[in-house]
Amino acid sequence: MPKFLNFKNRTAKGFKKAEIPEAVTGKGNSKDPHILDNISNEGVVFHPDYFEQQTSLGSGMVGRSFYFKPSGYPADVPVNWLDSLLNGDDLDVSVHIEPFDKTDAVRELKNKMDAYETVMHSAHERGDHHKYEAAMTDFRDAKELRDEIRGNTNGLFYVSISGLIYAESLYHLNEKSVTVEREMAAKSIEVVKSYDKQKEGWLSAMPIATNYLSKSYRNLDRNALTALFPHLSSKLNHTGGMPIGIYGREYIYFNNFDDSLTNYNVGVFGESGAGKGVFVKQLIGRGFMDGISKVVIMDVEPEYVGLTRALGGVVIEIRSDESSENASKINPLDIYVEKEVHNRYQPDEYVTEKVNVNEKVKEAIEFFKVMKESASPEHPYLTPFELNSLDRILLTLYRDVCKINEKPDSLYETVDSMDDEGNILYTKKYKKMPQISDVHREIEKLIAEGAKGLDELESVVALFVHGRAFGMFDCQTKILAPDGTELPQTTLDTAPIVDFDISRLSKSGIERPLAQHVLMTWIWNRFVLNDPKSKKRVIQDEAWMMLEYPSMINFFKLLSARGRKWNVALTLVSQRYEMFDRTKEAQDVIAQLSTVAFMKQPDQDIEPILRTFKFSEDVGRMIRTADKGDVIMKAGKEIVFFKSTPTPSEWKFINTNQNIDVSQIVNGG
Repeated sequence: MPKFLNFKNRTAKGFKKAEIPEAVTGKGNSKDPHILDNISNEGVVFHPDYFEQQTSLGSGMVGRSFYFKPSGYPADVPVNWLDSLLNGDDLDVSVHIEPFDKTDAVRELKNKMDAYETVMHSAHERGDHHKYEAAMTDFRDAKELRDEIRGNTNGLFYVSISGLIYAESLYHLNEKSVTVEREMAAKSIEVVKSYDKQKEGWLSAMPIATNYLSKSYRNLDRNALTALFPHLSSKLNHTGGMPIGIYGREYIYFNNFDDSLTNYNVGVFGESGAGKGVFVKQLIGRGFMDGISKVVIMDVEPEYVGLTRALGGVVIEIRSDESSENASKINPLDIYVEKEVHNRYQPDEYVTEKVNVNEKVKEAIEFFKVMKESASPEHPYLTPFELNSLDRILLTLYRDVCKINEKPDSLYETVDSMDDEGNILYTKKYKKMPQISDVHREIEKLIAEGAKGLDELESVVALFVHGRAFGMFDCQTKILAPDGTELPQTTLDTAPIVDFDISRLSKSGIERPLAQHVLMTWIWNRFVLNDPKSKKRVIQDEAWMMLEYPSMINFFKLLSARGRKWNVALTLVSQRYEMFDRTKEAQDVIAQLSTVAFMKQPDQDIEPILRTFKFSEDVGRMIRTADKGDVIMKAGKEIVFFKSTPTPSEWKFINTNQNIDVSQIVNGG
């Protein structure tokens, strides 16, 4: 049972008698809440130097109001000059704008011009050349602005910029205030706190479109006012996508296959050390969450071997040295099924499969043309007789020797084997395909039979036969694991990444360009035409190296122009953009890149970038002065700026700097 305590009467120093407040009713006390009631939280207490604001029943924050001193603006302002404030932590910024009447603006500028003329005359009389030149500059600026306003190409505005800084304690508020002041001072902007006007400053930053800070306005023209607003968005209007960087406190999501993009091709340009390797590896690793099921890389450094193996991919090392016998092999004369989707995205969608022998013959003839270009630059073209002979030889090898026709099953032969229990097993095996040595043997036969005009072709092809200097592609395709065991070709179908490592091939001579041509053609047939529905990415690393080879330029043009039909994103990674601006052929490839990402570039590259993509001078300045990891991306019609920032768990797979201790990054050091 509850116990009631019996208190004795208190003295005068005891408790006061409680005063009961009057009861209230709904009548006369009910009203619609004002906007200030909704935004003021639990209450605000204003002090001369700061304010206290309750945010819940048990906690609160402190804040400070500030504004830009009218005489403390810089003489010139770049695009996004308020970017650091608009994206700062615990900051509210308010910009109040009032248009200046055109007639008044012209009159005011005329008065300014008269005043400057007076100063010029006085300075000239005294021989003060410095003051005369300064007044002359001001006079010209005022006249130019007046003429622009008269022609309706510019205007004047009254502008007041104020803001609020929030923190958990007065100590942290002072720290943040000093930081804001220093950041603005670095841009030649002077900020002052609204001393003894904290309430006015707080109200001015509220969304009520009213300024209460007197003497905070100054005039800006339309150009300076336009530059104030964020022209580089922090978001792409893409459906879905993957996070590719951070802008302020937000992730940027990029969908390489978004409907807003006219094609899926990407160009990544940045000087050495700008961070493009790290950025591209993020595109690779995070692309799988965006539905990209296959990534194929032409790796010339090698840059991507570690990432490929870490993500369960296959590395195919192409070599021509003594150890090439124990390396993977690629046969350029392989032929694969070509699949085509009909009535795409319709209820009656279907896929047809066929083997296009005629197209493969044309492709193989192009390969022999590249051979001749490489080995005999003085006679780089195939003669009509050579073309005719190669056409007949290749058709004979595919149709008559290998018995290949349009049916997909004609690519395979049935092989019987016996298991441990004595049962006979029948399996389909990819047929032995024609090789370069087979073509060479047929050319020799034609010469022996009296054919004329094939001697030079025979000499060229002989260089590429197994056992000769460039015989690395006279083989049957063979894929080896790191331990040397042979992998079934079906491994390439299931591997998320296939990395062709050609770093062991000579950078001079014909080895590397020939290998690039062979592998790109093989990739087109093996991974693109053979799989038209899945999302794929084909990466050419250090693409600038390929620009001197016409066959590679033509292949880039083919893949970039036809890639959308086959759901593939050609991704060119290169250091110097300017090199792509030198020739019409390379410019044609750039024109097919719907997405371009620029990291820090040297001065020589800025002008062609601005001219090609119609960027402003301020965007060019951002590219020129970008820090490591900064990315300016143009995706279709949208432009975004962000920081390429891998997570700690990603760093150990994508770091490209040998001088960085990854353990420190992973551990937050």
